[in-house]
Amino acid sequence: MEFEAFTAQELAAYLGGVPDVRALLGDPDDLEVAEVGDGNLNYVYFVTNAKTPERSVVVKQAPPFLRLVGKTWPLSCQRMEHEVAALRRFGALCPQHVPKVYHADSKRFLMVMQRLASHRILRQGLMDGATYPRLAEHLSTYLAHTLFYGSDLFLAPDIKKQAASTAVNAELCKITEDLVFTFPFEDHPSNVYSPALPKAAIERLRTHEPLRVAAADMKWAFMNHAETLLHGDLHTGSIMVNEDETFVIDPEFAFYGPMGFDVGAVIANLLLAYFSRDWHGRIDGRDPAAYQEWLLEQMMRIWTGFTTQFLALWRDYESRSKRRFIGAQAETHAVAAYRAHFMRRLLADTLGFAGCKMIRRIVGMAKVAEITRITDAQARARIEVRCLRCAEALLVQRATLGDIEQVAMLAREIAGDPATS
Repeated sequence: MEFEAFTAQELAAYLGGVPDVRALLGDPDDLEVAEVGDGNLNYVYFVTNAKTPERSVVVKQAPPFLRLVGKTWPLSCQRMEHEVAALRRFGALCPQHVPKVYHADSKRFLMVMQRLASHRILRQGLMDGATYPRLAEHLSTYLAHTLFYGSDLFLAPDIKKQAASTAVNAELCKITEDLVFTFPFEDHPSNVYSPALPKAAIERLRTHEPLRVAAADMKWAFMNHAETLLHGDLHTGSIMVNEDETFVIDPEFAFYGPMGFDVGAVIANLLLAYFSRDWHGRIDGRDPAAYQEWLLEQMMRIWTGFTTQFLALWRDYESRSKRRFIGAQAETHAVAAYRAHFMRRLLADTLGFAGCKMIRRIVGMAKVAEITRITDAQARARIEVRCLRCAEALLVQRATLGDIEQVAMLAREIAGDPATS
């Protein structure tokens, strides 16, 4: 039977027939339903009891196609099962930063989850110049706990391999492989270029050999390094915030992959916000410099907070379990040296993935609002060129950028270069 999205009346009746959900929402005749999805993949509904508005949930349903494109790009609805499993797993590891799942229906490919009514999408907040005092603390905690506890540093090898075999999300991984690592670097019809973006910048993505080799390296790592369970699409549109809380949503791309991919996605989006702020801040009548520094500070604090907590989890687990990754007989200095080596490699991966993520948002079909809402074509092109320059440097220099402070310095240097002003 051909897929049809729920009407408001149909969804209210369906939810009224689920005892646990009815207990949350009340009489289905009192429910108001609004379809609010603006994402690339799914239908999303806010369902609220009109008499008691605090009784509200989010319903998400997966159509058998890529919503951004339509029925010409078919997709399996099974992706909803991956998302539900990931939310439950991440929620068990880091419940303070993951919304609750109240109900899942594998036959209708939908789930009912906690509505974060007092929160907003982080991307929207960053575009408005809002600051969130606990953002870096919360995101670093989320990253450290989800990435560590899904890895071989914590799980027994047989358990990890079994978990990875049941979390194969091949269809959505293929989308990432194409849209992040392949299509942006070739003349592909899915690419979308802003009118004033210089042809030389586009051509460089296709012809500059060090960049192409680096991107291919990152694609290989994405496809083959099953290090831990990832969110898989951790951009600022997948994070909801207020002054006191941070929640990570929408892990439909979840799979076992390289740790640096999730961290890199966060860093990429903060850098996109950083470069685009030069326009948004001036349009708002404010000097963008102070907010740009706040964005770089968040980037640095997220990385340093993540590494501190990740290493603490690692040391604590090995101390309690007496299980050392490099062997029980390893000397203390060898253990410390391996940890340092591991984190250096993780930073390099993180920067490489961040570079790929930035490039796809500039030339790929799925863009970000902080760039597309720049109405001055020439100003947008200048900012896009800066983003591409930064992305290339992150990719090509990922092994020599020794710490996150150097990344911040690189961003400042590119933003202040007269050649891109």
